[in-house]
Amino acid sequence: MKRRLLNALECPRCHAPLSVSSCEENEYEIRRGRLNCTGVAEHVYEIHDGIIHFATGFDHEAVKKERAYENSTYKGDPRLTDEKLIAQYPETLTTIWPHIRHFGPDFKALINHLDVRPDSWILDIGTGPCWSSRLLAQRGGNVVALDVNEANYYGLKTSDIMFKEYNVYFDRVLESMTCLPFQNESMDYVTFNASFHHTPDHYQTLKECSRVLKPDGKIAMVNEEFTSFRHTLQRKDESENGSSHHSIPYSDFEKAAKRTGFKVKYFVADHVRGKLKIPGTTALLETFPTLLKQLNSALVILQKSSIS
Repeated sequence: MKRRLLNALECPRCHAPLSVSSCEENEYEIRRGRLNCTGVAEHVYEIHDGIIHFATGFDHEAVKKERAYENSTYKGDPRLTDEKLIAQYPETLTTIWPHIRHFGPDFKALINHLDVRPDSWILDIGTGPCWSSRLLAQRGGNVVALDVNEANYYGLKTSDIMFKEYNVYFDRVLESMTCLPFQNESMDYVTFNASFHHTPDHYQTLKECSRVLKPDGKIAMVNEEFTSFRHTLQRKDESENGSSHHSIPYSDFEKAAKRTGFKVKYFVADHVRGKLKIPGTTALLETFPTLLKQLNSALVILQKSSIS
């Protein structure tokens, strides 16, 4: 972690400020050390490989389930530990998972909806192998990658591969999306790429995002599993694969967004946009979100009120 991150962090248990003790540093960051809570309880959080280990939300069964699923699934295939292949994510994602070939283009289009500046603070939630955080860091600003898994090749330790390949940097935090260890109004943007539908509690996650976002701040998400009534009728059993993946009805999502102070706008996802051959179809779908929500994917922007 870089010391500048202290300006955005707080203790996730008591919300007190944090100080840092460094045991090992390189030219980029603190690689090993600890964060010390300045509150009465004096909570302590370890830093390993530059990653801050908060993990205060890991008692939830959905988080335990997801970590166990990932740690048991991402092995056995030599491509999963091929650093050259991983360094080229998302372009090489199709080598392993052809069905998610649109994830990269969709997320790149999502970034275009954000006015990223050098002083912007961006929280990338559920980054996995960190390629989405890498793409954000290449646009500038202060990027923080958050995930529940610190593993190399498919978790936060993959950041070192990205740093070496692209000469970029972003901070990394090990924590659940329901317990964000950041100060109120410290972030300009929050991004999700196929990760929000893993949340243990979508209302709590949106509530936390609203708390840490500045007035007028935005959440941008794509490749999420939201369902309309049509999708509900066709829904398959989601318990089969053993992960925390689950669909969220649009109606429930919109109620939670309203309760947490967000206005929701829907846009046609990039890979869907390329398939629409009839002129004016994209504008029609974005004008009438009810129609857009019948598709299997959408780019979703949530904007916080300008009044804090």
